[in-house]
Amino acid sequence: MIIVTQGHENGIGIEVFLKSFLMLSREEKKEIKFFVNKEDFNKNLIDLKLDLLFFKDLLIEYVPTIPDAPSSTSTLIKALENIKADDILVTLPTAKDQLVFNKVYCAGYTEFFRNYFNSPNIAMTFKGLTQNLLLITDHIAIKDVPIFISQDLIINKIETALKFYAKYFYKIDEVIISGINPHVGENGILGNEDNIILPAINILKKSFSDINFIGPLSGDTLHMHEQKNIKQLYVYMFHDQGLAPFKAQHGLIGLNISIGLPFLRLSVDHGTAPGLYGKNKANLSGMLFLLKQAFGVTYYVNQRN
Repeated sequence: MIIVTQGHENGIGIEVFLKSFLMLSREEKKEIKFFVNKEDFNKNLIDLKLDLLFFKDLLIEYVPTIPDAPSSTSTLIKALENIKADDILVTLPTAKDQLVFNKVYCAGYTEFFRNYFNSPNIAMTFKGLTQNLLLITDHIAIKDVPIFISQDLIINKIETALKFYAKYFYKIDEVIISGINPHVGENGILGNEDNIILPAINILKKSFSDINFIGPLSGDTLHMHEQKNIKQLYVYMFHDQGLAPFKAQHGLIGLNISIGLPFLRLSVDHGTAPGLYGKNKANLSGMLFLLKQAFGVTYYVNQRN
């Protein structure tokens, strides 16, 4: 089952989901359950000029408003209370002020999951049409990146990612790893923060002897090592270092994935676009790509088992 949560009530998430849902086969439609606030759902039907009958194959669970909890949070918590290990969770776009855990705002879905499951090693990875990307750190200030990065963090996140890709998509053949500073510190001239990366790579080589590890390399050169005939994973040390080239190449067609959870969680690689809310003008291509990828994962896992 694909479990979908609504995201921001004043964003384009519900719109792109409903539009994409209509493009699925009837068999696919019956495999989706949508957790949504009823008022938000009906508002989108009106904006999109769609009748509820178009969604007779969609399992809908209406989630009432919870005091001090935006719809993004209330629908997500309800879904997490019902999800099974072999389900796929799809979270629609939200904002940083919409996810609350124990009365504290979370910087994003990944941070919410780290708190909810009490698991600091949950990581963000991204999958496009041709590339896979892993972030060692994500929603933190750039000044804090060297403080957060450690040898253990690098090893744990890459290990988790390699096992994740093998379980849900395919085996990774090669891992290409960036440094932290420009030119990997230029032998200490630009900083020594990169010194912890090579020992981590050497440990990973021993644990995954059938995978080729390259790095650390200057962050602006990783994609020069792209090869179309093998499955590669690009590893970046901080958020914009990796996502700038990824989004430049893939645009809206990319998956934002949380790894290290008891289930697979996917989201589109774009935001809420509040300026488009209610205008019936949102681009659905990223959402449709996500749903097709989710059904592909289901097929891959079933075939492997």
